[in-house]
Amino acid sequence: MLRIGEFARLANVSIKLVRHYDEIGLLPAHAIDPNTNYRYYSVTQLARINELLVYRSLGFSLQEVRRLLRAEHSPEQLREMLLQRRASLQVRIEAERARLEEVEARISQIEREGSLRPYETTIRSLDAGFAVSLRRTCDSYDEIGDMLQALRAKLPAKSAVMGQGAIWHRCLGTSSSIDCEALLFVDPDRSLHCDGLTLVKVPACTVASVMLDDTVENPRSAYRAAVDRASRLGYRIAGPMRERYSSQAEPGGSIEVQFPLAPASRRPSWSHL
Repeated sequence: MLRIGEFARLANVSIKLVRHYDEIGLLPAHAIDPNTNYRYYSVTQLARINELLVYRSLGFSLQEVRRLLRAEHSPEQLREMLLQRRASLQVRIEAERARLEEVEARISQIEREGSLRPYETTIRSLDAGFAVSLRRTCDSYDEIGDMLQALRAKLPAKSAVMGQGAIWHRCLGTSSSIDCEALLFVDPDRSLHCDGLTLVKVPACTVASVMLDDTVENPRSAYRAAVDRASRLGYRIAGPMRERYSSQAEPGGSIEVQFPLAPASRRPSWSHL
């Protein structure tokens, strides 16, 4: 018979852990001295605690270990349990890898910009809709305000405007000019066709969305954050950047920047009616 201290030393664990396994019924003492209340363990129990420790090192919970120790399992049953455990660990590893990539992205942002501003990017699905469209080449991003006003001036009085935005088909940096399409989202049943306006169907799609406000001095860092997060989640950019404006009068205030996404090679399209 082994006293608890000697048993713990041979098992290479702490006395506290042996007591804990005794208290929860996983490793009851072989005998307890009624006078001193000392716990005694048999040499054969070393095999049981070693088996218990192996299961715990594989990540099984105490409840799972209890079931494993109680019953005889065939090699095939044990293999199936280990396969399930492997799958669970792989999910956790992928989650931790994604978290590590988020940390690396934040470090890179600090190194690039000297500060850390978290941009909350969400991946969400947009329903299909309709909009009147005006597209032209611009010299400045500020021209979007005039384009939206021009659209409003041409809309019939009965038109129901449900929002406004823009599609930036081409931006400065990739070209010397800007290719912008201003959009007023409308109810097609209450919007009449008229000269100079094009009604477009905006298809349903998945987007990476990030919200900006007037305090953002360098929106490109927010764009990078949205694109990086989408990439880490297994998406690719599948269309030009879009914006939705909170103000019905003119761009400003809160802006939702959207990047159309696709997991495969298919690209969303704009169908001009």
